[in-house]
Amino acid sequence: MENASVSIPAPSKPWSTDEFIVRPLTSADIQNVRALYAELAPSFPALRPTFFHQLLTHQTHLCLIATLPSSDKPVACIAAALHVLTSDLTSRKTPPPPVEVHVLALGVLPAYRRRGLATHLLRTAAASLRVLTANAPQVPTSLIYKQSPTRVCVDVARTDGSARAFWDHVGMREQETASRREAWSVGWRDVISVAGPVMTAA
Repeated sequence: MENASVSIPAPSKPWSTDEFIVRPLTSADIQNVRALYAELAPSFPALRPTFFHQLLTHQTHLCLIATLPSSDKPVACIAAALHVLTSDLTSRKTPPPPVEVHVLALGVLPAYRRRGLATHLLRTAAASLRVLTANAPQVPTSLIYKQSPTRVCVDVARTDGSARAFWDHVGMREQETASRREAWSVGWRDVISVAGPVMTAA
C-alpha cells in the first residue's frame, strides 16, 4: 500500500527492494532508456540523446531509472524538471508559489506495472529535485525547504486512457486542454494538462 507521504533517500543513493533498484540516470544508460521509451511509445518520435544529456547537466532537471537487481537494463524511467519563476515575474508582496515539478516523461514496462513503481518514481523525483536544487542560485531556499506538498504538472494525450487513469489514481486532476502550439510540439493532437500536489519528505 502506498503512503501519501514517504521518506526518500538522497538521489545519489539507490533505492532498492527485492524487486527493483531505483537510481539516477548515467550517460551509460542513455541508449537503453531511449530503447525503453521507443518500446513504450512506438508511434511517437524517438527521444533524442540531447534530451537525456540535458537531464544530466541541468541542475534543475532529473532522470531516474528502475532496474531489476540482476540487470542494468531499465524497466521504468521518469524525467522531470523543477519549474523556476524568474524574479521579475513575481511580487515581493505576494507569497512564493509552490514548488512545481514538470514531468517530462514517465513510463513502466507492462510486465512491471501495478506494483507501485510509477508512483514511487514520481514521489522520488519530486523529492530528489528539491534536494538537488537546494544550492542552485536561481531557486530560493524558501521554495525548497519550507513548502510541502510539491505541485506536479504533466501533459498527457487525451486519447491515452491508461495515462489519464494513472494520474487520477495518484491524485492529479485534469486542468485544461493544452494550446495547439503545445500539442503540436509533443506530437499530440489533443493534450490535457494534469496537475496536483505530491507529498514528499522535505
